[in-house]
Amino acid sequence: MTEAMTAHRSLAVALVTACLLVASCASSREASVAAKVDPLFATWTRPDSPGCGVGVSRNGAVIFERGYGLANLERRVPITSSTVFHLASITKSFTAMSVLLAAERGVLSLDDEVSKYVPDWSAREHKVTIRHLLTHTSGVRDAYVLQGWAPNNGNTNDAFLKILARQRGLNFAPGGEYQYNNGGYLLLGTILARASGHTLGAFADANIFKPLGMTGAWFNGDPVRAAPDHASSYSPQEKSWRLVPESSGYAGNAGMMSSVRDLLLWANNFADVRVGTPTLLASMHTAAVLTGGQTTQSGMGFGIGTYRGSRALRTSGGDVGVATEVVIFPDQKAAIAVLCNMDSVVMGGLATVNPDDLTNGVADVFLDEALEPRAAPSTGAPQSTSAASPAPVTLSADELAGKTGLYRLPPDENHIVSMSIRDGRFGVWDYYGDNYHLLMTPISANRFTLPGATLEFSPAEAGRARAWHIVDGGGQRLLELPSVTFGVPKAALSAFAGAYRSDELDVIYTVSMRDSSLVLQSSTLYPVSKDAFVGDYMGVVRFFRDQRGLVSGFTLNRQAARGVRFERVAPTPRVSSAGSSPLAQAR
Repeated sequence: MTEAMTAHRSLAVALVTACLLVASCASSREASVAAKVDPLFATWTRPDSPGCGVGVSRNGAVIFERGYGLANLERRVPITSSTVFHLASITKSFTAMSVLLAAERGVLSLDDEVSKYVPDWSAREHKVTIRHLLTHTSGVRDAYVLQGWAPNNGNTNDAFLKILARQRGLNFAPGGEYQYNNGGYLLLGTILARASGHTLGAFADANIFKPLGMTGAWFNGDPVRAAPDHASSYSPQEKSWRLVPESSGYAGNAGMMSSVRDLLLWANNFADVRVGTPTLLASMHTAAVLTGGQTTQSGMGFGIGTYRGSRALRTSGGDVGVATEVVIFPDQKAAIAVLCNMDSVVMGGLATVNPDDLTNGVADVFLDEALEPRAAPSTGAPQSTSAASPAPVTLSADELAGKTGLYRLPPDENHIVSMSIRDGRFGVWDYYGDNYHLLMTPISANRFTLPGATLEFSPAEAGRARAWHIVDGGGQRLLELPSVTFGVPKAALSAFAGAYRSDELDVIYTVSMRDSSLVLQSSTLYPVSKDAFVGDYMGVVRFFRDQRGLVSGFTLNRQAARGVRFERVAPTPRVSSAGSSPLAQAR
């Protein structure tokens, strides 16, 4: 062997050794990181559970990818970084980006009015623009609440478009408030299609997915596609998981599919711009300003906030069988994606998974040195587990019954909640919000916890009605929920009975007497003030009278759909051509 050959061999051995050492170090680092991340997802790391895909990138490079649980329980397909999930409302970020790209190219203008693209849009006092829709400041009533009040109108994009177009009123003057709005993004999908001549899915595929190499991203039904490790969606049952039917494919507010790996490619585009311009992308992360000068916590398709002192831009989604979130930390040039195929919706006081907790936990692992230290307890001493999570206690049915009733949630005079026992469990029912029944856990005779809050009950005292109070960790009262008691004589209730029609919903409702109560369709109404009642799913029902003082109509009012008008019609409603009463059209 020549000296040259010996030198080459020595160099080769050194290179191989170095490579092995590097690989060993990399493997060791990966194992060390996984040891910190794995516990966050341990609940779902089992052979009979759905789970989550997780990915982290920094400075444009993927530094962590892993799957936990199963994409499909029936076929026992594991979740990987390439598993495709339903994104739910993460879709809105792609809808916003598509509309902004179209505006940048002159296809449409953000100041165009909705009526330009929806010719049958009813005349309204205020004009709604594309910009209002993008920033959730349009005042447009929520399409899903409207559809719930009029289910026979249909459950498709076209049906939602028609019911939105028929509305004559808004929740508020455009630009005056921020209110998250699914229907607004459904409208954006339609507007883009009519302005560009391409469906939202086709536009996004040509202008976002393909340029960024997002091979596992598409919109449902456009075109129909399937992935071998497509994640099915699951909802918890008592001791198992229930397979949730596939999404029906609404395009705009939801309807998109993607993998963790593809979402990281997209998130990196905000730091290393390949699609769009820096100005366009910055506008998505710029907080909207209301007409009164207040700044919202939302841009276009993103929520704007901080985590441990650093800017955190979030886009998330939640539905039955879906829990998703992408967080971009622009100052650290980092992104985190967590996609789960189980519930994130808080129903019955329980959520299967909380994407915020998971993305924050992953950020603690990978960005700890770049984030501000966690705040220490105010006492300066560590808190015990028992102090942080008081043990539940058992109260008798009589003890719970004494706390039930209607209560007002300030500052909105219309916001009524019910503390009640339903199906043997005590909780709060929000008539005016999204009608979630949040279970309350007693931790003392008068103090209860529910997701995100602690409530304390105050019995009636001399000169003071009973009330609930939201309290902080030290028991300081932050907000009072006073009881609502208002009586209407049975004889006076009959004045409200009759049939009422809404042209905005294209339905007829009946108000009738049942025993000593007033019933709207199948919802019992409880009086809360003069001519105002509250009922399950209906929210606040506010009757109005004509010049003679006779009841002539009412409005339905929920937080996301206010002032939907019904006018009194003949005592006996007409029969539809199908032979069934139109009263069956909405429940």
